[in-house]
Amino acid sequence: MKRALAGQRGFTLIEVLVALALMALLSVISWRALDLVERSSERLGASADDTLALVRVLGQIQSDVSRYAGSDVLASPATEAASEAESSTASGTGSAISTGPLLPPGIVWADPALIVVRSAGDGAWQRVVWRKEGDTLRRAVAPASQALPLPEPGAGETVLTHVKGFAVRAWVPGRGWSAIKAMDMQLTATGLEIQIERQHNGVDETYRKVVVLP
Repeated sequence: MKRALAGQRGFTLIEVLVALALMALLSVISWRALDLVERSSERLGASADDTLALVRVLGQIQSDVSRYAGSDVLASPATEAASEAESSTASGTGSAISTGPLLPPGIVWADPALIVVRSAGDGAWQRVVWRKEGDTLRRAVAPASQALPLPEPGAGETVLTHVKGFAVRAWVPGRGWSAIKAMDMQLTATGLEIQIERQHNGVDETYRKVVVLP
C-alpha cells in the first residue's frame, strides 16, 4: 500500500502557476474578443439606423412630390407654390427660381428649399417645404385646407443631420438631367432627381432619388 502511494505524483507549484497564467491569458483574450464584437455590433446598429433614416427621408420626399397639385388645382406656379418661394427669398433663406412651365404648378425649387403643394385627401391641399438649414434637413407641413390661399407651414422639424448639400435637378427629354434655371422655362420636365449630400464616417457621400412627373 505504501509503495502504491509512493508511485503517485501530483502537480508541482510551477505547473499550477503556469496553468493559472494560461487561464488568465485566455480570459483576457476572450474578454477583448467579446468587447470587439459588442463594439462592432453597436457601430453596425448605428449605421443601420442612419441608413434607415435616410431611406425614410427619400421615401417621404417621393411621396410628397408624387402627390403634387396640377394646373387643374393651381392656375399657375405664381398662385400658391411660388408665393412660398418669394417669402423664402425675402427672408434670405433661398433664391426663388421661376420654374413654370418646366415644373408643374405645385412644385417650386427655391434653392435650398423644395416647396410642394400636395394632396391631403378629401379634396384638401397643403404646403410641404423641404429646406436645408445649416447642416440639417428640415420638413415643414402646413395644415390642410380646401380653400386658397393655403396656410403657411411652420418651422417644421429636423429629419436628417450631417447634411452638406440639398439639390434638385429636372429630367428634360432630349437634354437629360439639367439644373432648374430660368432659361429652361420653355421646356417641360418629366422627372425630378433629389440629391442629398452627407458626411458619413468622415466621407462625403451623395444619395439620389428619382421621382417621375406624370
